[in-house]
Amino acid sequence: MECPKCGGGCLLSEEDLVQLLPDREAVRAVVKALYVCRACAEKFSRLFVEDLARRKRPQESRASPAAAAPSPAKDEAEIAEGLKFF
Repeated sequence: MECPKCGGGCLLSEEDLVQLLPDREAVRAVVKALYVCRACAEKFSRLFVEDLARRKRPQESRASPAAAAPSPAKDEAEIAEGLKFF
């Protein structure tokens, strides 16, 4: 996204839900995004329509609790020998 005033780069400052649009196949959301220009500090907003079904991830791709990481096989003496100081 670039600033309409100066053409500089912008940061996303806020996102607000304006309205949910129920549909037969998918629910869509109207979202108002507020941006701030990095160069001139101008604030401006844009409206977007997002399909919430596309944002939904399948069960397999969701993160699962990870097991404890195995400890490294090398002991501290071997690691210290490999270090070089300049």
